[in-house]
Amino acid sequence: MALQEEEQAEPFTDIFDEDEAERSFLLSKPTCLIVFGKPGSGKKTLARKLAQRWNCIFVEASEVIQTNIQQETEYGLKCQELLCQGQSIPEELVTEMVLQKIESPEVAHFGYVLTGFPSLSEEYMTVPQQIEKITNLKLKPDVLISIKCPDYELYQRISALRQNPDSGEMFQRSQWDPKVTDKRKKEKDQDEEEDEEEDEEQDKEEEGEEEETAEGPHKKLASVHQLVQRPEDFLENAEKRIGIYKDIMHQPLEEFLTDQDCRYLIEVDGSQQPDHVFEV
Repeated sequence: MALQEEEQAEPFTDIFDEDEAERSFLLSKPTCLIVFGKPGSGKKTLARKLAQRWNCIFVEASEVIQTNIQQETEYGLKCQELLCQGQSIPEELVTEMVLQKIESPEVAHFGYVLTGFPSLSEEYMTVPQQIEKITNLKLKPDVLISIKCPDYELYQRISALRQNPDSGEMFQRSQWDPKVTDKRKKEKDQDEEEDEEEDEEQDKEEEGEEEETAEGPHKKLASVHQLVQRPEDFLENAEKRIGIYKDIMHQPLEEFLTDQDCRYLIEVDGSQQPDHVFEV
């Protein structure tokens, strides 16, 4: 009799509900991802987009350093002191800050999207030692993402980067080169003309949106003469960085990825536009 009353109290409960079981499993551990790729492959851009979509914490060396300086933590004050003295931040200190961030309560709740680790610098730890750190993380990564991109394209992409010296903002060739921006504008205009033949009303709405957004490229082009190229982005330096990656990073990283469960390893084509790579 008591059993019948319990069944009537929750008549719609299904103890074999797969959705509920999956939900409980996902809530038991936050989603954690790592993005790998050669210099200039767009791993930082992809990682930032993934962190926003999955509501995870974006973990990357320069971001962690900036956060510590802004929050005036013990690490941050030490970094600020070194930078004011014109010194670089030791790799040991950077690694400690990155690992501390991954082990923080915030990351334990939201999960992380890590990129830039292992790093090319072996000043503090070798690449295999850094990979071992990843395998021993308390919050192990659920998904590993590897961005593939031809070396030649990376050379062109890195050497085309320009920086605003005042804000530190970086611009790709498609954002500052008048030849590229004008070509894209013409292509958009042609697409709009084709759409106009199919649907005039829809074209009017698109023209309104185009008028609102067309000022963006012109504003950037107006200050293009202020943009500078960083020494590390010179073509010869870009070739050196990718050469170092292939010498010290490629083999141990590929061995690490080969040992992973292929169901949780994603390889994407980094030669596509960032938005397309993100959607893939």
